[in-house]
Amino acid sequence: MAIIKTVNMGIIGCSTILPRAIIGPSKEIDNLCIYGIASRTKAKAQEYAEKYKIDRAFDSYEELLNCPNIDFVYIALANDLHIEWVLKAINANKHILIEKPICLTTNEFDLILKEYENRNVKILEGVAIQHHPWQSAIKEIVQSRKYGKLKEIKTDTCIVLKDNNENNYRRFPERGGGAFYDLGCYWLQFMQFITGANPEVYNGYSKFDGPNNCDWTFNASAEYGAGLKSNFTASFELPYKVEQLLEFEKATVKVHDFFRACLGNYKIKFSIENKEDGSVEKTFFDAQNYYVNQLRTFLEIINGDKDELYNGYLKQSYDRIKLVESIYKSAKYN
Repeated sequence: MAIIKTVNMGIIGCSTILPRAIIGPSKEIDNLCIYGIASRTKAKAQEYAEKYKIDRAFDSYEELLNCPNIDFVYIALANDLHIEWVLKAINANKHILIEKPICLTTNEFDLILKEYENRNVKILEGVAIQHHPWQSAIKEIVQSRKYGKLKEIKTDTCIVLKDNNENNYRRFPERGGGAFYDLGCYWLQFMQFITGANPEVYNGYSKFDGPNNCDWTFNASAEYGAGLKSNFTASFELPYKVEQLLEFEKATVKVHDFFRACLGNYKIKFSIENKEDGSVEKTFFDAQNYYVNQLRTFLEIINGDKDELYNGYLKQSYDRIKLVESIYKSAKYN
């Protein structure tokens, strides 16, 4: 019987997202060990290590990256720090799971690809919702044309920030703050998956009246081939609303609260309202956790089991960064 090697993970950054994005989900994955954690200070790393029963607190990010026992790193730093530590992790020959966005500009992504080119490492951007079967179910409905042509998609990701810390990077545009850089990836990932294409026309709009002139509410629109239109709202100030609404010729499909499975093992559902007779059909998925699914997928990628899928993920991440950058600029300078 083959011996399955335990994969050791190192955590860079003591973010508040750790318990639900990594520490809790890692317990559901066989042969995955959180080997150590690093923060800006040893004291902070030690605090997290003791609280979450992590064996080792490193003195620095560099010390963690230089540890030969660590196979991959999870990077949970502020958006503007991603590029620096992705590059350093690549040069340390560590596989990388990084919170979205992977970086802030296409120029930064080009630097990543240049360093990555001759390294035997894998990089996955943490857009966790893509690792759930509800998206495939929706795509199947679109491709089957069971309800006719898909005409429009409306995506809302409106959440109220719980962290009012004035130093939070989300409050500083130069650090990749604002609603669009934080939430736009979810809209674009879904549109990439459904259409398999990038938009032909797009625009963005915001009053930029949030803290430090951040976009606290952001609206975007995009047009794809065959007349498909997509509208998107991201906000840190509007009432909570996270849903996908797909308008077909003969039905309306609504994906309800698609962030729900970010919080733990929860069911995701969507409903289909038939425009001809008013009947409503509901589809439920077994309780799953996006972050558990993401970790499983990443370990399979590291193992070389999903190379074609992985290459698609990386290209989609590049295209998303390019679109986020362009749409944000269209709103800023419109």
